[in-house]
Amino acid sequence: MLSALGMTSCEDDFLEKDKLGEETSGTYFVNQKKALASLTAAHTDMKDHRFGWFLWAFGETLSDNAIYGGSDGDNAGFEPLKTFSGTPDMFQVRYKWQIPYRGINKASQTIAGVEKMEDALFDSPELKKRIIAEARFLRAFYHFELVKAFGSMPIIDHLITDPDDRIGMSEPEAVLKFIVTELELAEPHLPLKEDYDSKDLGRVTKGAARAYLAKANLYLKNWQSAYDWGKKMVDDGQYQLEADYAKMFTLAGEHGAESIFELSFHDSPTESSAYRNNGNFQTLFQLPRNITYGYGINLPTQDLADAFDAEGDVIRKDATLLTTDEVYEFELADLYNDLEEAIESGDAEAIKEANAALDKGKAKLTFNRTGFYNQKMYLKPEERSANLRNNPNNIRLMRYAEVYLIMAEAAYHIPNEGEARNLMNELREIRGLARKETVSGSDLLDAIYTERRLELAMENNRYHDLVRTNRASILPGWTEAKKYWPVPQAEIDNSLGEIVQNPGYN
Repeated sequence: MLSALGMTSCEDDFLEKDKLGEETSGTYFVNQKKALASLTAAHTDMKDHRFGWFLWAFGETLSDNAIYGGSDGDNAGFEPLKTFSGTPDMFQVRYKWQIPYRGINKASQTIAGVEKMEDALFDSPELKKRIIAEARFLRAFYHFELVKAFGSMPIIDHLITDPDDRIGMSEPEAVLKFIVTELELAEPHLPLKEDYDSKDLGRVTKGAARAYLAKANLYLKNWQSAYDWGKKMVDDGQYQLEADYAKMFTLAGEHGAESIFELSFHDSPTESSAYRNNGNFQTLFQLPRNITYGYGINLPTQDLADAFDAEGDVIRKDATLLTTDEVYEFELADLYNDLEEAIESGDAEAIKEANAALDKGKAKLTFNRTGFYNQKMYLKPEERSANLRNNPNNIRLMRYAEVYLIMAEAAYHIPNEGEARNLMNELREIRGLARKETVSGSDLLDAIYTERRLELAMENNRYHDLVRTNRASILPGWTEAKKYWPVPQAEIDNSLGEIVQNPGYN
């Protein structure tokens, strides 16, 4: 019996020991390299293909700008969300909730770990402060994505280490105020864009913090603060409106004059799985179906095309909407060349064969539901990765043009209609459109809204803008009770009542 008791005591001691060779948050942060690695990890959830997927699934396909598209199965699977009749057990809802919170946890680990490190472990005290500031920005960014989708949500402002730590729901206004506070703490310690080396393009800058401060304050209707943060960016001279609109969305236009916050990708042949890659999975989603290796999802609507036409906006329309004829032209270039050569030869049989081959090539395009594809995410055949998940094109998350439009909308409400009109017209001029010098009152606000729609089309803002400005009732099936998506039921169950369901889904 004594022998047995002794054995039990030894086993208890053994179970209380840390695993050998395993790093914990308490032991990991011992040098600058690991601090930077932790920060990199906090960025990675933005590269998870499900994070990018639900940027546009929420921001565009819920709106009048796009339909979900894809195969009949793809389209039907998203239809409950498109018609605002989604349920708390849908996987789309679960991923939209879980992945940003995963990023929040990693950012919180970085903040907590680096704050405890001695300054002497870093090349400079400023680098330590910058790492913490970047992590704060990321934590704010992930909260912003969540509050736009779910409204009320738990705010995570610290690293959770106690399993009994219960955090309940906060109202949208409280979440937005937390985001503003995080960004205000981060902004002083972030470098200007010009202070980063080329190898650091994509890192968080002072301009990124200011741009999102302007945007969060816009959501809060803090008009003066929204305008002032935008004005600081203008005065710094780090950014400028790009004269060539289409170039911004090409490989050559990455991290250009308008780029404030951009998610960088590259063709990584060694990291090509669905859940671990450095390539842009969203290109695969949105390339035309079967005539390429794409899924043909997130299809722009005729309504969006008509909105461009109503403004005579040819430049932005051509850079945003890829037509069916353009798909054929780019994807079947060899077949068009064969037909042209046959016509030049005058050989009737050769012409007949070339036409037949071209028709067969065109027939490969399937589920072409609207006649349009997202040009901003399209790559021509010679630009694509051989690995279908790892395309090298970046995702633009915040551009300088949006800051102009935030300032214009805020200026209107301050009120300063002259400044609002001037900012809108500066943007219109550089996009090749006539100034609107006489528009005023509610017509001016509507004009600014139109500029937001056309300038930022297919960049994941439209649905959130409609909700924010109380115009979402134009969407079929939309109701105030369904303006946010349902909270995942699994999260409600796991929280033991701390997390509650959004109204309209009980």
